[in-house]
Amino acid sequence: MDTLKKAGAMLAHLDLFHHMLDLRGLLQLAAHMEERGDRVTLISPQTITLIGADMHSDPTVTTSKHATIEAPTAYRVLHALKGHDAPEYAVTREELGALNARAVADLEASDALRAFETTLTRIAAAPGTPAAAPTPSPAAGSATSPAAASAAQATPGDTERPSRGRRTPDADPAPGARPTSDQPAA
Repeated sequence: MDTLKKAGAMLAHLDLFHHMLDLRGLLQLAAHMEERGDRVTLISPQTITLIGADMHSDPTVTTSKHATIEAPTAYRVLHALKGHDAPEYAVTREELGALNARAVADLEASDALRAFETTLTRIAAAPGTPAAAPTPSPAAGSATSPAAASAAQATPGDTERPSRGRRTPDADPAPGARPTSDQPAA
């Protein structure tokens, strides 16, 4: 499966990715509040107000790690998490963390995540990927050398060093010659 088709298969999961990104924004907001020493934030569709030693209101909050949290997005996510309408939501950083933990648990049990897992499995099993590459069987009369067969079965971690075929009786070194391999015999 070529890269473009794999990317296309992910399009069905854009809502899941956006939801995860929005939840991440709330976690970043909670971390930002802790960094600043803020205890409460008020979130309306237009403004995020951080309340702590000082008060700061803005339509967007940029954290020290350069993450940007926008008021409309934070409001929409809080509305979904809290489950009721309000002109603005007041939350502590601990409540933000708890709401996020519940949302992650719900996400882990969701059909959307199971569908994504199915897509990942389908992509990984697609022809042309290393995990699904067919390996020739010696019984099939293949003329492939053992080294080539083990290279075809190599996983990404195995490709750092060329693989060696097993010694056959006719490939034994001459008597008195020292083996050149520093690998123990199997």
